[in-house]
Amino acid sequence: MLSFLFLLLKIQVPDLPVVALHGKDVTLKCSFSHTSPFNLSDVTVFWQLTDTKRSVHGFSMGQDQLTEQAESYANRTSLFLSQLTMGNASLLLQRVAVADEGSYTCFVRVQGHDSAALLLQVAAPYTKPEVTLEPESNLRPGDEVALTCVAYGGYPKADVIWQDGSGRNLTDNITTSVVANEQGLFTMTSVLTVVLEPNSSFNCRLINPLLSEERSIFVTVTGQNIAFPPVALWVTVGLAVCLLGLLIALAAVCRRKIKESCEEARREGRRKKKKQVQG
Repeated sequence: MLSFLFLLLKIQVPDLPVVALHGKDVTLKCSFSHTSPFNLSDVTVFWQLTDTKRSVHGFSMGQDQLTEQAESYANRTSLFLSQLTMGNASLLLQRVAVADEGSYTCFVRVQGHDSAALLLQVAAPYTKPEVTLEPESNLRPGDEVALTCVAYGGYPKADVIWQDGSGRNLTDNITTSVVANEQGLFTMTSVLTVVLEPNSSFNCRLINPLLSEERSIFVTVTGQNIAFPPVALWVTVGLAVCLLGLLIALAAVCRRKIKESCEEARREGRRKKKKQVQG
């Protein structure tokens, strides 16, 4: 008889993982079918973590039973009580955290009983990446530089792709690290080491696999011949001005000397001509 009643109750949960945004609410859907009508006091619903068997939420005898509830779920769970007699045993989980990720089992008893498990995955979008350059100045073509791409507050680990200005993937000399904060959210840091060309463009792309969301930043690094510090620049300008002054002065002296030489030659020519006339 018990096996017959068991067949009268069948639980359904999502086959695919449920993806919840960090800090938001999520409904873990669980529905059951039953051939005979029943009262709210006749149904027992129990949600627990599949692996550790820790209690997430309990309901029986017409009211919530939370004495065994894991502390991390306190004041964050509830059932849709008005819909229980219609076969809705779904759980509302509020303010989802990274630590909530895992497998959840929904157990329902109404004379017969059944249970099923679903997978909850947590996701959080990353900030727009930021890129810094080392060294930052005095860059010349042929110098080796390190570009650091950083994005914050995401989950799970993102796929990081570096590309050049033509869209070609750069797979060599890349180092990527992940650091989690107190909430379990990640800071992704990826360092690309390259030899600088006169005009080098790079694209750092982060792809969140759960959200199918991409964040990217495109940068162009221009290699200069040399960048003088301010003091050296003014010294150079001063020397250039002095040299220009000397050249102008020299040109003026040369012009005067040439003019004097021309006048002396004309006078000498007139004297020779006068002597020839007198002779």
